[in-house]
Formats: sequence, C-alpha cells, structure tokens
Amino acid sequence: MSKRVFAALLMLTTPLVADSGGFYQIRNKDSITLVLPNGECHAKVVSRILDQLTLKLESKASVCGEPKSLVVLSRLDIMDVVNNRRRDREWLAPVCGVAALIFVGAPAGAAVAEETGSRVATSLVVAGSILGGAFLCGKHGSHYTVLAERVVPAQP
Repeated sequence: MSKRVFAALLMLTTPLVADSGGFYQIRNKDSITLVLPNGECHAKVVSRILDQLTLKLESKASVCGEPKSLVVLSRLDIMDVVNNRRRDREWLAPVCGVAALIFVGAPAGAAVAEETGSRVATSLVVAGSILGGAFLCGKHGSHYTVLAERVVPAQP
C-alpha cells in the first residue's frame, strides 16, 4: 500500500474514531453555546439519548433555528466540546460567605437579637446570610461550548 493511499485512508477514518471532547459529560439542563460554521447560538439540554442531545434554543439568532424550538445534536456532528467551568474560582464561595456574614449577617443578626432577644432567630439570620453569600458566588450548573458541523430540527 503506497504512502498516499495510507495517508488518505488515515485522514478519512480519523473523524470516525475521534472523541468529541467531553460529549459524555454533558447532562440534562446544562447550558450550551453552539458554534456552527455560520455563527453561534445558545441552548439548553432538554434530553439525552446515547449519542444524541435534544436542545432547546434560547438565543434570538436564527443560525440554529427559531428561539424555543427543539434541535437534535448528534455526537458525529461534533468537532470539539469545551467545558467552561472555571476551576480556579473555587475559593470564591467561602470568601463571599464571609463577606455576607460581615456586611449582612452581623448587622441583621444584631438587629434581630435586639428586637426579639431570641438566640435561635439570630443564629438563623447569620447562618442564612453565610449560606446565601456562598450560594450566590458558587458554581451554578455547567456551561459548555460545542463546536459542531450542523444541528437538525427535532421531529415532533
């Protein structure tokens, strides 16, 4: 077999065995930015069946289809998947919890303690402010950027 035939065969079969990045990490309700050859659009995963995702379009761009319509994305049409979750910001949730304690929890807890005299109510206000601050700065689901060749409208 000549080198040219082998190189052509290798180039033709590589996309069939290539892994689509993190396709199998994508779950229901994850947000996705679809990057297609003619533009990009935003969508949310509605369902997942083996090598296929059903997405609900969220953006106004007509590149992928009408907003709120369903499209199907196959693993074979995906070139790459990028997980946009930032791991370097894991320290942010505890810092926001402490900031909420200092700026919200302590003053509100002091006011509740002065008005009611209840230690339980004061503790709940302080704990709620810490948890609220940590939640606001914490991770909220996953967001992926998917480079794909095409999407197909879902069949009703």
